[in-house]
Amino acid sequence: MIQALVFDLDDTLYRERDFVASGYRAVARHIAVNYGCDFKSVFSTMIATLDAQGRQKVLAAVMERFLRPSVPLNELIDVYRQHSPKIRLYPGYFRLLRNMARCYRLGIITDGLPEVQKRKVRALRLECLMNKIIYTWEYGSEKQKPHPLAFSLMLDSLRAEPDSVLFVGDNPEKDCRGAHQIGMKYAQVQPSLPEKCQCKDEAGEEPEFVIDSLFQLPAILQELN
Repeated sequence: MIQALVFDLDDTLYRERDFVASGYRAVARHIAVNYGCDFKSVFSTMIATLDAQGRQKVLAAVMERFLRPSVPLNELIDVYRQHSPKIRLYPGYFRLLRNMARCYRLGIITDGLPEVQKRKVRALRLECLMNKIIYTWEYGSEKQKPHPLAFSLMLDSLRAEPDSVLFVGDNPEKDCRGAHQIGMKYAQVQPSLPEKCQCKDEAGEEPEFVIDSLFQLPAILQELN
């Protein structure tokens, strides 16, 4: 019987690209205000570089095109990381999570810089819905998923046995492997990005459930219970 639900954050509860775009807008505004550049030109360059070359190349492209060499790259990185994100849960998810919180204990396990992830959580208004949120990098980046520490801490906090918990995520290598190695069941959310559409991890381990959205969870929970 399932008593608790634990979720990944990025690309599971909201669209991570929206956070990236929000950060790029903050950087573009910073450059426009402080260095006299056109906001739209900077932002459009960032998005175009993201789509063509990936995230690792974006700030370097902006530096090369718009800024003098004396401007430190870390200045832009800090703006990106410290901005207040303009993001939302996927439509209908807040109400769904609120309803599930009446019957189940809820938690989140998320990787990444804790101060960045906490801003996301606040922007998404998730603190009022969750019994426990674990930021894995608070214990060291080497303890990120699928390391068992965060999963074990979550079980302790929710006072739940592993087989009574369903973990929901989008990354087989991190989420599926981490959940299964401690005994949790796992539901794989099919991501919107084609290159990420896989359900098995490298060892071929498969999820118990594959879903397109969290709206399929009530039927799964009814089946399990």
